[in-house]
Amino acid sequence: MRINQAGFSLLEMLMAMAVGAVLMVSAGRFLPLLLAENLRLLQRVQLQQELQQITQTLQKALRRAGYCNGECSGPPLTIRENGSCVLLRWDENSNGRWEGVGHSDSDFYGYRLRSGQLEMQRGVDDCNGNGWERLTDPEFLAVEQFRVEREARRLMVQLTGKVAEQSLTQESWVTGENL
Repeated sequence: MRINQAGFSLLEMLMAMAVGAVLMVSAGRFLPLLLAENLRLLQRVQLQQELQQITQTLQKALRRAGYCNGECSGPPLTIRENGSCVLLRWDENSNGRWEGVGHSDSDFYGYRLRSGQLEMQRGVDDCNGNGWERLTDPEFLAVEQFRVEREARRLMVQLTGKVAEQSLTQESWVTGENL
């Protein structure tokens, strides 16, 4: 009595293993490239999100500049150092005046670029000095350019950030409602 045996021969198995090995080697070559490209794309998305968040913070401050629920004196907006430092004033507590630099509830604000980082300080009327807080994380992002330009009531904010070897520039316009 004869039994039919079905299956692969040794030669067929060796050929299948050889084809599989070639495919695995090919995939192994492209996997590091794919992972590196994925990392670059992730960094670019994070950079874009970080710049958008900072830009929105700056836009909000620029829209507020000049607000006063009474009689306020002094310039509501001062742009210095070729646009890389902006000094603003607004009546945050609506008490009808801008509280000065030495006041605990000062209505004076500043934003500046320093050493590749965007910084902010409350209670400041000068672009120099200490006590400024970073708005960006130096471990992740280097700000290459921060610039504010004014055309009447319209203000342009331009930020250029860099992560690893990727650089991205974001530009936006905002209207200073109280200027």
